Amino acid sequence: MDKEMLDDIRDAIEEAMEDALDDATDELEDRLQELISDSISEFFAEGLEEVLHNHQFTLKDGTVIQPRQRTKVLSPDKTRLYACYGGLRIDGTTLQVQTRISSWNPLCTYQTKEEAVQALLKVKNAMEQGLSIIEL
Repeated sequence: MDKEMLDDIRDAIEEAMEDALDDATDELEDRLQELISDSISEFFAEGLEEVLHNHQFTLKDGTVIQPRQRTKVLSPDKTRLYACYGGLRIDGTTLQVQTRISSWNPLCTYQTKEEAVQALLKVKNAMEQGLSIIEL
């Protein structure tokens, strides 16, 4: 191999290494920004919970919000455990639990709307009693 060919190979390797380093750096920066954003959001959500400690309010859809609930809700199949922020709602036959101010998670889908309403009432009663966990 002549010197020119070795220089070309070395240049190609250096360029590939620089590209890989740039990609890794970009991924790390993106992940760091995401973590910072999540931390800030969580900090403000927790701060808002402190401010709203004993207040209750109703959303436009009629959902009653009681912040600072400590009740955790376990799905009937025991695959999901959510810390309930305070809101519960029914979407069709699905019971949804509010896990943050603007975040709703489906907990369980029932055969009928009446069954979903019964489950909602069970969770609501557990929250009002201050239970730490309710199992559906």
